[in-house]
Amino acid sequence: MSITRPLGFRTAAATAGIKPSGKPDLALIVCDSAMPPVAGSRTPIDPRRTGAAVFTRNAVVGAPVEIGRAWRAAMLRGGPGLRAVLVNAGCSNAATGQPGVEDARATMRAAAELLHCAPEEVMPSSTGVIGHRLPVEKITAALPGLVEGLARGPEADEAAAKAIMTTDLVHKAAHAEVEIGGVQIHLGAIAKGSGMIAPRLDSAGPQATMLAFITTDAAIAPAALQHALEDAARESFDRISVDAHPSCSDTIIAMASGAAGHSAVKAIHEGDPEYFVFRAALTSLCQALATKVVRDGEGVTRTFRVEVRGAADAAGAERMARAVVDSPLVKCAIHGKDPNWGRIVTAAGNAGVRFDTAEASLSIGGVGVYSAGVPTGVAKTDAGLMAAMNADPVECVLTVGHGQGRAWMLGCDLSAEYVRINAEYTT
Repeated sequence: MSITRPLGFRTAAATAGIKPSGKPDLALIVCDSAMPPVAGSRTPIDPRRTGAAVFTRNAVVGAPVEIGRAWRAAMLRGGPGLRAVLVNAGCSNAATGQPGVEDARATMRAAAELLHCAPEEVMPSSTGVIGHRLPVEKITAALPGLVEGLARGPEADEAAAKAIMTTDLVHKAAHAEVEIGGVQIHLGAIAKGSGMIAPRLDSAGPQATMLAFITTDAAIAPAALQHALEDAARESFDRISVDAHPSCSDTIIAMASGAAGHSAVKAIHEGDPEYFVFRAALTSLCQALATKVVRDGEGVTRTFRVEVRGAADAAGAERMARAVVDSPLVKCAIHGKDPNWGRIVTAAGNAGVRFDTAEASLSIGGVGVYSAGVPTGVAKTDAGLMAAMNADPVECVLTVGHGQGRAWMLGCDLSAEYVRINAEYTT
């Protein structure tokens, strides 16, 4: 189980006819607003329900992102949490102007009526072709059956994970649990993403696509959940890149039911010892999902991890690591299992972060290939280096000085299959 493993959640999937393939293309994740206590829980769910979200920083965004940003701002001012997330695949509802916003709101109203909640408690999310209007009639026609089919368990979870896929080859799910206050807290998640992947997600102030939906039965204050999600995203989804192209719809949404037994004591707030335990579990969950997204990247055959050490600050280290994983030349070398240290070092050098090459070194899988600005002379046929280049991920460590700045990025190779997929994909 994944998204319905935490107490208080149900999900369902349906075929609304949005995808030309005729495959499932609509999913609904619901946090039940009222239910009797279950084993291990001494409080109802409703008083503890909340949510959090982070979105793309792309200047071009889809209508669901506009709506989501407004909901988040209201929620942090004391507005309602989330009762449900309605996700469609096959149409991103981006570059559709105000009519696109109205289309999304129409689906929110239809879902809210069936769930007996306010429209503002339903979050829309879309992925697929850009510039097409959302087929509202198809979605609203499928909603009654979707609500009727809400369920818990592995089958429901897998169906929802598959319904949100676009060019993905496999569905993606994860689960984590941690003990808080003597009670097991569960976190579950599903995600989609294969191409147009280089999420750069925002914070609470004024990205084929990456979508992730997370559930937990922890009782946690809204601001604490929002900040924990932002921190987790920075150390997971913000550290991956398939093609250096953030989408206009990248979204991560977290929902908390508060149904676990610890909620009888108090909700988790920032600064509480329990907060750091919860945040660590959430970060681990997000890292597992982010890794699955890269491994399922369009045309991907291999992945590689770049860690930059010794920079003046973390921001500079991240810029260098990102420049390496986004370099087409480096990606081609990884695809060909070529330990081309020159491409890696020069890609970092193009990041706009100054460093002294006399203090720089590079190792691949623990084998030193570059030191103090010159190659070490290790041959491509060296057994250790060949083993390092055959690993997945290929591990690259670039040291650029003696500073405290350190960051990592996870990327993938560039194959002919990637070119074929994207040459045939139309907007």
